[in-house]
Amino acid sequence: MLHLRSAHLLLLHATLRGIYELSRLFGLMAATLPQMSGNGNVADVRCSRYWRLHGYLVAVFVLCYSPHAFYMIYTRMDFLRQNALLFIVGCQHFALLLVSTVFMVYMHTTRQMCIIRWLNKLLSCRRQLLQLLHTRRLRESLRQLHTRDHLWTVFLLSASIVGSSSHSVFVLSTDPMSQRSGTYFCSVLFYYGLQLGLQLCLGLYVLALLLISHLLHHCNLLLDRILSDAVQVHQSLVKWGMPQRWRLHAAQQHWLALELWRLWRLHGQLLQLSQRLCSFHSIQLLAFVAFVSIECVLHIFFSYFVQFSRWWLRKFRQPAPFNIYGLITISSLFVQLAFVIMQTHRLRCIYCKTRRTLSRAALAVPPSCSKALRQTLDFYGLQLQLNERIYKMSACGLFEMNNALLFDIMQTILIYVTILIQFDKIINA
Repeated sequence: MLHLRSAHLLLLHATLRGIYELSRLFGLMAATLPQMSGNGNVADVRCSRYWRLHGYLVAVFVLCYSPHAFYMIYTRMDFLRQNALLFIVGCQHFALLLVSTVFMVYMHTTRQMCIIRWLNKLLSCRRQLLQLLHTRRLRESLRQLHTRDHLWTVFLLSASIVGSSSHSVFVLSTDPMSQRSGTYFCSVLFYYGLQLGLQLCLGLYVLALLLISHLLHHCNLLLDRILSDAVQVHQSLVKWGMPQRWRLHAAQQHWLALELWRLWRLHGQLLQLSQRLCSFHSIQLLAFVAFVSIECVLHIFFSYFVQFSRWWLRKFRQPAPFNIYGLITISSLFVQLAFVIMQTHRLRCIYCKTRRTLSRAALAVPPSCSKALRQTLDFYGLQLQLNERIYKMSACGLFEMNNALLFDIMQTILIYVTILIQFDKIINA
């Protein structure tokens, strides 16, 4: 069991290291890798001038090479030039990916210092929580992000990034134009790099959400422990009732009120950091939702067109083989989108769970407890009630990132595929 756990930790560390190095290569990260000391503390990250300059060079390269890459796809991709409807749908896909990546690289290069400051504040919150945790089990659990859910999330996220490259590999290996023209080959590879950069950006967002949810989970455990200790202190005071113990229990309740106040401040900082994280990635979230939706519509319609379209059957006399690589690509992209949305929704659920934990435990705390503890509980509950009403993680304020969004996206994909099929039946009848 110990060897299996060590293997999981090594694999997790290698996966995170690979995502981090790829993010630096694509100009998305210009910070040093955080180093962990022997006591579990993580040192602050620093800005690397070399990688920040590298990010600006990547942004300039993407902006300059994108028109040429779009022109090469526009003029030399034979599959899209078979039919006007295929051509219109395919060019919309490449144009959207181009615009989304330009905005993504611009936002990351210009906000690099803000992202580093945000990461240092998050590491500071982790150190504060580590000081508040007064049991060995909670401290050991906080130091290692290796729960089963987190492991599955990281591994499936990495697998989805790898699986999304299958269609690009298929195009590069089977398209005759990619073998005859080196510039066309580089253009298709460049567009896959744009897609990979957008996926890595959202991968960093998911990893940040995992760390925040990990800290919030331990905040909830500590909150439940503090309030249960307050109940036990009061019960011990009622049971013994000696004058010497009155002063001892009053001091204990005062200490618990101080711990609860420090946890309240930490909870507010984590809430601000999660909202700030969403504001950093709001444009990328909007672009990724639109890109995955259009990518799914494109591949589903292409699969229908080469199998059932009358125009295709009249020209080639038989349907084309089913493209399994396109199915793997859209499945991987949709899985990654589901992780982005579900982890964002899960973070909101953890905040709601904090309020339920406080409400349930506050009812068990007797009214005769110390005034400082009662006031801290009231202020904590009021802050959680206000935060639950104003807390929203949305993409540019257009739609909220929750589980209902997944069903809306699936509905939108089906509607647009149906519209394109109707256009095909009318135009190519």
